[in-house]
Amino acid sequence: MPVKLRPLSDNDPLQIESGEYDLLIARREGGWSHCSSETEWLAKLHYLRQGLKTGKLERAAFEERERRLVEGWLKRLV
Repeated sequence: MPVKLRPLSDNDPLQIESGEYDLLIARREGGWSHCSSETEWLAKLHYLRQGLKTGKLERAAFEERERRLVEGWLKRLV
C-alpha cells in the first residue's frame, strides 16, 4: 500500500511503497535525524506526524524530534 509523503500537494503528491517507507524510517546512519535524501526526510517527518496523530508520541517529544529532523535537513542545505 502506498504512503503519501505529500498528502496535501496537488502538483506533486509524492507516494512511495510501504516497504520502501519502512526501510527509510528505520535508517540510522549518522543518527535517526540524519537524512541522506529528501524522500527519507519526508518519510521520517510523516512517521513522526503519524506518531503524534495516533498518540504514540507526546507533543513535547514530537516537537523535539521534529525540530532535530528539520534543523538537520536545513543544515545540509546551507
